Amino acid sequence: MVQLLIPTVAGLSLLISSSLLPESIDTPDFTSEVRPILSRQCLPCHGPDAATRKKDLRLDMKDQLLGVIDAGSAESSPLFQRISSEDPELRMPPPDHAKALSNQEISILKQWIDAGAAWEEHWAFIPPVMPAAEWNTQQHPIDVFIEKKITASGLSANGPASAEVLIRRLSLDLIGLPPDPERVSRFIEEYSRAPAATWKLLIEELLASESFGERWASAWLDLARYADTKGYEQDGMRNIWPWRDWVIQAFDRDLPFDQFTILQLAGDLIDTPNESSRLATAFHRNTMTNDEGGTQNEEFRVAAVVDRVNTTMLVWQGLTAGCAQCHDHKYDPLSQVEYYQLYDFFNQSEDADLNSEAPLLKVLGNAEKLLLGDAHQQVEKAQEVLDQAARALVISDPEAAPAEAGALEEIAFSGKMPALCQTQVDGKKSEWPWVQAPPDAPEEIHRVIRQSAPEGQTRQVFFERSLHTHVAAQGDRYHIDARIVEPPEWMLLQVRLADPTVWEHRGYWGTGTFAHGVDGTESLLFQGELPTTGDWVHLVIDAESIGIESGKIVTGIAMTQQGGVIEWGGVRRESSQPTERDDLFSFSAFVDRWGEDPSDLFEPRIRQAIGAIHNKTDDEFDLETWWKQQISIEGRRLLIAQQQLLDQAMKRQVEVEAMAVSVPVMAQLATEKLRSTHLLRRGSYLSPGDPVAADIPQFLPAIDEASARNRLALARWLVSPRNPLTARVHVNRVWEQLFGTGLVETLEDFGTQGALPSHPQLLDWLALTWQQEDGWSHKELLRRIVTSDTYRRSSRRTPLQQRIDPDNRLLSHATRVRLPAELVRDQALAIGGILSPKKFGPSVYPPQPDGVWQVVYNGSGWKESQGEDRVRRSLYTFFRRTAPYPSMLTFDAPTRDVCTPRRIRTNTPLQALVVLNDPVYIEAAAGLARWSLAGSNDLTRAIQRAFQRATCRQATPQELKLLMDLTDQQKQVFQLDPASAHSFLESGRWTLEESQNPIDAATLMVIANVLLNLDEVLVRG
Repeated sequence: MVQLLIPTVAGLSLLISSSLLPESIDTPDFTSEVRPILSRQCLPCHGPDAATRKKDLRLDMKDQLLGVIDAGSAESSPLFQRISSEDPELRMPPPDHAKALSNQEISILKQWIDAGAAWEEHWAFIPPVMPAAEWNTQQHPIDVFIEKKITASGLSANGPASAEVLIRRLSLDLIGLPPDPERVSRFIEEYSRAPAATWKLLIEELLASESFGERWASAWLDLARYADTKGYEQDGMRNIWPWRDWVIQAFDRDLPFDQFTILQLAGDLIDTPNESSRLATAFHRNTMTNDEGGTQNEEFRVAAVVDRVNTTMLVWQGLTAGCAQCHDHKYDPLSQVEYYQLYDFFNQSEDADLNSEAPLLKVLGNAEKLLLGDAHQQVEKAQEVLDQAARALVISDPEAAPAEAGALEEIAFSGKMPALCQTQVDGKKSEWPWVQAPPDAPEEIHRVIRQSAPEGQTRQVFFERSLHTHVAAQGDRYHIDARIVEPPEWMLLQVRLADPTVWEHRGYWGTGTFAHGVDGTESLLFQGELPTTGDWVHLVIDAESIGIESGKIVTGIAMTQQGGVIEWGGVRRESSQPTERDDLFSFSAFVDRWGEDPSDLFEPRIRQAIGAIHNKTDDEFDLETWWKQQISIEGRRLLIAQQQLLDQAMKRQVEVEAMAVSVPVMAQLATEKLRSTHLLRRGSYLSPGDPVAADIPQFLPAIDEASARNRLALARWLVSPRNPLTARVHVNRVWEQLFGTGLVETLEDFGTQGALPSHPQLLDWLALTWQQEDGWSHKELLRRIVTSDTYRRSSRRTPLQQRIDPDNRLLSHATRVRLPAELVRDQALAIGGILSPKKFGPSVYPPQPDGVWQVVYNGSGWKESQGEDRVRRSLYTFFRRTAPYPSMLTFDAPTRDVCTPRRIRTNTPLQALVVLNDPVYIEAAAGLARWSLAGSNDLTRAIQRAFQRATCRQATPQELKLLMDLTDQQKQVFQLDPASAHSFLESGRWTLEESQNPIDAATLMVIANVLLNLDEVLVRG
């Protein structure tokens, strides 16, 4: 069969009777009337897809379409001749096409050609243009755009809805929860006096609500294909809920959408990535991972990359790019080569469909972060007490000024000599190993200071009374514990009196020459030969022998050596007068005296720790802690008092840090590991074709040539002012959430097959205003829309509105919309007064029917949550791809295997059965009945209260009569079967008070159950 678009014999069009073609005095619009016909009927064979294109003719391109048209004359145009032919060999579309052109479609094409065949590019690919302002300061721009079309259609716009409807509508739209009765009453009273001001105050209250982020994050999770499992056959668990919490917080704090975009697509590639920005990239780790044995990791890695391309183009561009994975797009100007150029942006991430899901980011949940903050504070508080003691210690240096006196008890440490005295600091050492020592070793010693002095050099260790001086008494003696490791030339003890410049009282051991003192006098008195190397010795000097007379004020003591290595155990004073404390070696001198050049003083590990003090590394804590615990008397005393608290706080800190979960995130491959990207023939990873490089499709504005071709560049391009789609797509999505249908009905398709915008100028005005004036603020966009009269209209529909505009595309009235699955459940829990306000954290397991998870491969069970986790908001419910939460699935929630831009609403009997029988709704009904009976057992009053709480309005007399009749009938049923009443109350987890009648309570619970199932309750009016 010949199926070529070629000229036919002259007069062929005469075979078509003009009476079959409806007449129109208007020129058909190319975008709204002509292009949809071409796209639907012609492009499958004459469109962008080269694989299915006939005779290389593209009717989606201006030059080729006009090449088969004689503008101004349809009868002489080859295109019209073929579509109007009655010869099956010539007629287009051919007889085997899915659907033939209707007479009306042929007429539209004829009139368009006769009128000159004006061509227009597809509206969505043209940058939005700010419409001329046709409103004054008293008019809302949205209302001007909407009412212009309403008036043109011959309709009239409805007035505002009642105050009761408005507060419920706005509350459900902005925070996803109904208002409580007290707030409704207050709003009605205030609205009656000052409607405009009261409305604006309510808007601000809800935008600032703690529940705002949860409502809008819930909608975003469909786009992100968020789930708590990996998908595919095994559908194993995945810790990605911290990303969900990040999204909630982003909406709560009104993170601008351009930043919201960049962080989720490329938060790891920004200039200064942090934990939050890296966590944001988990958006694209919601892709499925196949844990099944025997699968090819590369196959499913490629599948994940494909999913990222498709999701990105759907969420931000509203395009069905996935149609070009295996071949050129059949309708939109997206080639397969261009598809894989987009693919290359996402082909350079580290993840590779591994069971480990690496790369991972360890993240604490918000609750755990608060716990960690508390633990940090407790540790800091306990540590501060010790720090105060350290700050109180004056530098023990001969040049240091005396400090104020302070009484301290004398502390001595009993035990045998340490086995490794030279090991002064060993990591975070807080205990000292003791071993058996020689019989002559002293029983009571102090902590050891090791000091080495290179040959020919002198070193001192200063044991100074840093907090007070002492007055020498008759019979004073100084005791020194020491062990010579390498013999010095000599070693001596020096004593300083009141004059800080005078160190003229010395006793020495060994031989040598001295720069100070006169040998044989009190300024330099020989005490004996050097002690034996390797043994601990106890040395004693009589104070009077070196000139320390009774009554003299001693301000410092130092141990000095010439060369060698000595371990000094400390100096003690033996006196006939009471002593307050031992001399000690201060931490300040320890660091300040030797911190800059400690190489000759300590072994390498200690040297490293000292040097780190001035560099502020973690070793500072190690060394200072050791000092406080091992040397400082005051520090030890305070440590004893604080140690238990400190240990508990540090233990808690470690426990909280261990609560961190590993979240899969995006990470870019190193430059040397970047993959070579190829077109995949037929979309198969086993059939790589020509290599491609990251780029943007030609029908869209080009990416910045100076930018690196990575995810960050792509993210910035998506939110650049030049991109014609991103802002339009998002404001349209928000509009759909508020009105039930987007200005473009097909949220998922802004391409040539998608619906045209009902109000294109309004869409462009919203998109440009949101970018240019509102700074991509989500809350500001909502504020603009809900302050319009269009948003506040009543939903009452007249017969004329139904006839002229059955789908309410003109928005002459509000559209009644069935609530999404999450809001149906959350509203029921809120009306029942049992909804938990708890935010964030791991997903929970509310009641669901037994056996739902038994069909899942890996055998995991649904462990029902207890306490408030049973009744938290629905976006916290554990979401399993192979077995989603049944009640939400019944209300059209997706499985989230892939991105879902739009939920198609259904109405089925199963939905009513869920609300009447699901345990969650039974408990909510019990909660509503219990609240309604509070303060009185009057059933009539209780039913009125329950109705008002459920609907936000008073019941009419007729409605109340119907409910009372049902009450009487149900009461009789329970009176005949009291056991069933008790069983029903138990199913609602309702424990009655002594004054409450179980028959009445169970009856009211049935009424509450019915109220939750009312169309008025399940629908946003």
